[in-house]
Amino acid sequence: MLVLHRSRDGEESERESLDVEFREAPLSKAVELQVDRGRSRLILDLVNEKHMDSNDLAQTLEAFKSAKESDAELVIANANAKIQEIFRITHLDEVVTLFDSIERAAAHFSS
Repeated sequence: MLVLHRSRDGEESERESLDVEFREAPLSKAVELQVDRGRSRLILDLVNEKHMDSNDLAQTLEAFKSAKESDAELVIANANAKIQEIFRITHLDEVVTLFDSIERAAAHFSS
């Protein structure tokens, strides 16, 4: 399992992780690269995100599509209430699996 972080401050993680800066390269490319490396269980950690704009949302959806087409699974962890509301209003919560922590997302992959 690999935890993808949206990088803003270069902070390191104790878990096997990859920082992804949405502005520099599409998240879907990072997902494709990790799937090509044999990883099929990915967690997108949004712990440092306060909001998502339409570009961020589009990139996230493209990443989910990329993962699904490669028989991989990408889930979201630590989305705040505002981001969860965006997913609910747009009905994307019916497509994207959201967890309130990395630990719960990881447990999903263990079951």
